[in-house]
Amino acid sequence: MSSDGPLEGLVVVDLSANVGSAWVTQVIADYGAEVIQIEPPGGSRVRSMPAWPMWLRGKKSIVLDLTDAEDLETARTLCAGADVVVEAFGAGVADKLGVGYDQVERLNPTVVYTSISGFGHTGPFAHLQSYEAVVMAKTGSMYGNTAPHRPGPVMTQPLGATMSAGLLALQGTFLALHQRHATGHGQRVDATLAQGMLAQDPWSYFMAILAEKYPDAFSLRAAPSPGRATPFSWLAFGLINAPSKDGRWFQFAHATPRQFDAFIAQLGLTDLLDQPEWKDAPNSPDDAVRDRWWTKMLEVAHSRTVAQWQEIFDHDPNVFAEVYLTGTELFDHPQMVHDHHVATTDHPEVGTVRYPSVLVKMSNTPGRADRPTPTLDQHGVELRSRPRRTPVAPSTPAPTGVGALSGITVVDLGTFYAGPFASTMFTDHGARVIKVEPLEGDPIRFQMPMPESSAVRVTQGKQSIAVNTKSEEGLAIVIELIKRADMVLHTYRGGVAERMGLDADRMRAINPDLVYHHGVGYGIDGPYAAKQAYAPTIAAASGFATRSGGGGADGTNMTLDEIKNQALSMGGAPPGHPDGMAALGASVGLALGLYARDRGHGGQVTLTSMLSTMSHMLSDGLVEYEGAQGPPIPDPDQYGYGALYRLYPVADDGWIVLCAPAENDWQRLASSLAELELATDPRFATTADRRTNDEALATVLAAHFAGRAAIDLEHQLSAAGIGCAEVAPNTGGLAVGMFVSGGVADQMGMLTTVEHPLFGEHARTTELVTLAKSAPTLGAGVTIGQHTDAILRELGYDDDRIVSLRAEGVIGG
Repeated sequence: MSSDGPLEGLVVVDLSANVGSAWVTQVIADYGAEVIQIEPPGGSRVRSMPAWPMWLRGKKSIVLDLTDAEDLETARTLCAGADVVVEAFGAGVADKLGVGYDQVERLNPTVVYTSISGFGHTGPFAHLQSYEAVVMAKTGSMYGNTAPHRPGPVMTQPLGATMSAGLLALQGTFLALHQRHATGHGQRVDATLAQGMLAQDPWSYFMAILAEKYPDAFSLRAAPSPGRATPFSWLAFGLINAPSKDGRWFQFAHATPRQFDAFIAQLGLTDLLDQPEWKDAPNSPDDAVRDRWWTKMLEVAHSRTVAQWQEIFDHDPNVFAEVYLTGTELFDHPQMVHDHHVATTDHPEVGTVRYPSVLVKMSNTPGRADRPTPTLDQHGVELRSRPRRTPVAPSTPAPTGVGALSGITVVDLGTFYAGPFASTMFTDHGARVIKVEPLEGDPIRFQMPMPESSAVRVTQGKQSIAVNTKSEEGLAIVIELIKRADMVLHTYRGGVAERMGLDADRMRAINPDLVYHHGVGYGIDGPYAAKQAYAPTIAAASGFATRSGGGGADGTNMTLDEIKNQALSMGGAPPGHPDGMAALGASVGLALGLYARDRGHGGQVTLTSMLSTMSHMLSDGLVEYEGAQGPPIPDPDQYGYGALYRLYPVADDGWIVLCAPAENDWQRLASSLAELELATDPRFATTADRRTNDEALATVLAAHFAGRAAIDLEHQLSAAGIGCAEVAPNTGGLAVGMFVSGGVADQMGMLTTVEHPLFGEHARTTELVTLAKSAPTLGAGVTIGQHTDAILRELGYDDDRIVSLRAEGVIGG
């Protein structure tokens, strides 16, 4: 076991010291790497944020002015000695400063250089500022939740795009380090906030593709607008929001027919469905029938206290819900406590601090969350005296035509999206992923009315083998696959892998070099390990839903109409998605485990959970110490955080978002809008004046913007270096508009065409994180057991035996 983590001895330089890079390099520091945080004079702006004790933990701080020749030379010396350089300045900034990839690569040809930006360094949107709100606006991601009293987009709160890009950056960095281990070559890694949002949609985009491709057979349900809408399927009713008798709101978690039937039984409504009036009421095409059914469910749910519901959850494993948590309540969630996902440490400046622990749990080389947070420039003297290292250039040609994961085999035992999409992303980088599924298929295949359509994305590039693992020979087939694999991913609830005979101990006994990853909802043991975990449930339990505007008022004395209206306002998709975040987190766990193996630590067991991953996604506000301020909260109508970080309606029913929070942003804005004479208006002379007169400033800007076209304002203000973007229209789902022809992803070159065996030719995304020297492999989705026979032949089964196994119910496909 390593004394200080699997990355001990790795040197990382973080050039930019903003949110985009600070959390990424903090994760790397947790695993023992030496992370050098370059901070500008006066310190990183991260130090003014509540999460600074977490995001700077374990690092070395040096203050350098990169516009000063001597300081720039020090920075270049540090980069020359680094294994990894990370920057999140935005397109072209690092190059102008003299520390861009080409400049650093000449000093250090083996460096892995990771860039995080809004839309990439080239392309039609590279000029846009990389603010969270700018990316959410441009990608059509500002409609997940609806404001309570108005139509239109809403200001997002959690850093969904920023943190998604951070997870992609971590995945890409570890994959590039793995490829460097094999080839000796470093390379550039590019992760964008826009690509981070592309990871968040399991299937909505494909429903839009089907509706466009087959208009006579499919139509999309219109995106909801403020006002009353009714759940429209058994699945929507299985995931309803409802208040308890004592006022706390629940998010119910029933996404399979068996779970839904058990839920209806606990509500005492099963017999009702046998009556002609209520036959198949949850799926009725009649809104009135579904509304009356909804009333029945809500009345029973509201009649029980939290304690009464908890007793039901304790005794019926198929019935479950999570209470909507807020603030730092997640720290006291029983599973978070059980798994030690919360770290407590003493900080010399702020006292006792509680914050999320390490992102990935590792059995052999655990990370540490108790590393000290540096004071500003604490290591300046040491680092300034560090001599420049002259790395040896690779002696072999750079890899061409192969992916970073070429030669790596992953056995995917997962279901749904939150775990399995992690291995899907690995196929894009050349891994062979064998998806093991039951004879009836992964349940995700049947989440939408058209069978298989909801599994198109998560099965891209994989090989599917359908096996009855309850049979002796079926289990033997899976074990033989694992014996030959490099990595295993599963998403089973606690105890299931052990009962199946596929647990980590047994699998690593037959394959000691195996990286065995638990990509679970809650944990592998403990109070919630056996509970079902779905995106809405985890959003509620983590506080993500509350932060996104869907927390819910006290429901104790609400009328039925008030309950329904509140339930709907809580039911939208927040900016980002726990399924997508969990998949990205699992990909980091797998990639870190693989690179730790490269560094001589052997195979081991790794774990990420949906719940703990969300604690990191919310870490901008999920930290406790005396005097800690919570994250900023938008105004009640969710226009924004003040006049200078806000949504504004413009001409032709359009919208823009303006992001100009800093003093230099204000100066650029006043200059660009010179006709408004903002620079000479005494009400806005200083930051304090603008804060005092925020409403007046918003009025002035709103009046000017109201007569302007959104795209004209975007062009004018972004050209002046100001964060501004036209808000893309609401297309329904999570960033669905990015996937359509002519959408953001299409314009950025992030779409390609593949041929699905059932649905024919359709668009899919390219790889979500770009490795300059890794050739992508972009496959199509697969059907149940599509590769069963081919895989069995590879294992030595002849055709006669394969026929027999199929007849015996051991295999399918």
